[in-house]
Amino acid sequence: MTRLALFGHGRWGKAILRTLEGFPEVSVTVVGRGETPGANVDGAIIATPVSTHAELALPLIERGVPLLIEKPLTASVEEANRLEAAAEKADTLVQVGHIHLHNPAFMKVQELLPTLGRIRYLSFEGMNNGPARNDASVLWDWLPHPLSMTLRLVEAAPLSVQAWGINCLRPDTQALYDIGIVRYVFEGGASLLCSVNWLSPEKRTKMTIVGETSSLVHTDTDAQKLVLYEGMGPAVDGMQVTHQAPSVSYPAYGGGWPLEHELHAFIDALQKGSRDRSELAFGARIVRLIAAAHTSIETEGRAVTLNI
Repeated sequence: MTRLALFGHGRWGKAILRTLEGFPEVSVTVVGRGETPGANVDGAIIATPVSTHAELALPLIERGVPLLIEKPLTASVEEANRLEAAAEKADTLVQVGHIHLHNPAFMKVQELLPTLGRIRYLSFEGMNNGPARNDASVLWDWLPHPLSMTLRLVEAAPLSVQAWGINCLRPDTQALYDIGIVRYVFEGGASLLCSVNWLSPEKRTKMTIVGETSSLVHTDTDAQKLVLYEGMGPAVDGMQVTHQAPSVSYPAYGGGWPLEHELHAFIDALQKGSRDRSELAFGARIVRLIAAAHTSIETEGRAVTLNI
């Protein structure tokens, strides 16, 4: 029996609990506010607001308890640095819940990527009618999704970021942006363009990958999540640009819920005694990229150079 402690019983914590209840040989104890899990747990999952992640995770890491921390890892670079240092000292497993990396449709995107040619740009739309959080901006809530996917797809390093934020609901609280427009530029010229929003009347999670020869659209909020546009180009000859009619298809992908795959990966790592911290480093990198976007907003959209 794998014994897990679960911190957080909000919307996402309840989804985690429901999913784990379907796992044989797994028992879950929900840890209330101010409580501490017993010494007999094999691992813990933190699904609380991001402002509490570091304070909950640090003592567990120091005890050597393997963790799965939901995205984003922390709400600041300083907190991410502390968790990395503590995990290295304790030599313990820490994973970060970047849910879209476990999405079967995104796994198919990775498989199809070489057929698109060199990536020209990626765009991401993440929007919903709330919930507007009180402890972090829309950038902290939404950007882990496109950043985690893009860093898996684009091998080049990010060079710079520009960002703009709007406070509609709480204009006197500068950091709690409801709307964000963000552009990351990568070595080789590819860009990631993100539009994230808590005030949209419709829900959408959509990534478009435009390559030299073909393009791929991954819309997680649609029943058919993938559309492949083969041979659309456009082709460039000097100053002449030629657009072509693409061949449209709908690639098949595997089944299962992303959360189920994510939790299986964590439990499998626990059972194997893994001490891998590459996902922790990956999550900390995303924290630094989001923090840099906030810096750009605070300087009225000036480009911030990245060395991340």
